[in-house]
Amino acid sequence: MSAEAHSVDIVLRDVAGDPSPSASDVLAGRRLLVSAIAAERAPDARRRAHGIRWRWVAAASSVVALVAAVAVTGLLRPRPVTALGELAQVAERVERAPLAAGTYDYVRATESRLLVVAGSEIGLADRAYVAYAVPLVRDRWVSGDGVIHEEVTHGQPVFFDSVVEAAYATSGLAVVDRIGATDVAEFTREATVLGVREWPTSRDELVVAMRAYVSGRGSDVAEVAALVDLAADLLRASGATPKLRGAVIAALDTLDVDVATRREGGGLAVAVEFEDVVRARRVLEFDASANLVRDRLMWLEDAPLYGVPAGTAFFDTQLSPSRVVESHTRP
Repeated sequence: MSAEAHSVDIVLRDVAGDPSPSASDVLAGRRLLVSAIAAERAPDARRRAHGIRWRWVAAASSVVALVAAVAVTGLLRPRPVTALGELAQVAERVERAPLAAGTYDYVRATESRLLVVAGSEIGLADRAYVAYAVPLVRDRWVSGDGVIHEEVTHGQPVFFDSVVEAAYATSGLAVVDRIGATDVAEFTREATVLGVREWPTSRDELVVAMRAYVSGRGSDVAEVAALVDLAADLLRASGATPKLRGAVIAALDTLDVDVATRREGGGLAVAVEFEDVVRARRVLEFDASANLVRDRLMWLEDAPLYGVPAGTAFFDTQLSPSRVVESHTRP
């Protein structure tokens, strides 16, 4: 068994060429697994997925602007400001000075990602698949000219089953999963979602562009879930301007999502439920300063094929506010 055949992350690095797979790329890799399972092809779903591009399949849609005229005055009725609209305005007002030479914009992300392997890979031939979560710490430094230096440290896996845990310990997969290791990579913004096209900073134009993007990629989930996924990628992308971030948050306000006030520290939470492998819920959390501070996807039902209980996070990422530092050293 090679390292390339093992995890969704590794498959995605080959497919997308990005050393740091986004949330949507991780979902893509897992859905390749699911499609392979349904088709009952070769036993190692990840090997089947290797080199295949996952494409979104979303219903084509258009944005229609509706303007209500005030009969007496002939003026346009102002659009009511919502909680998300106010948060978008906060994001747009952020002022960021250009980075001085020798300084970096630093962000730390603490993540947990679910990995799925064939049971035979850890000596459990009686199980088609097993799953476990691997925690990651992702440190990222971005220079003024857009070069991104990233260090990803892989923590100890978390298991849902003591039998799987014992089998994993003797399987050798800890080496393949890079447990305890730190991977270092450098790439540019062009390798992220910001590099695929010019993203408008007008809300309505951005919604049109986002719909076209997800439609062109293809998806087996509801369009609203694909759009929330893209919004998260844009908000997390290094180099997203305040105007773009504000437009993305405003674009979320046009979607059929649930919005609630966060219990701790203020800010808002945006959520959408949709059918995935099982019923799932995606939640984006923003602090009062319009920073995306948490992004998670939870499976709301048991996934018996993987041995995963309801409430498991397929991924869960918590982000620190960015800060300016003077070296590739963790603050």
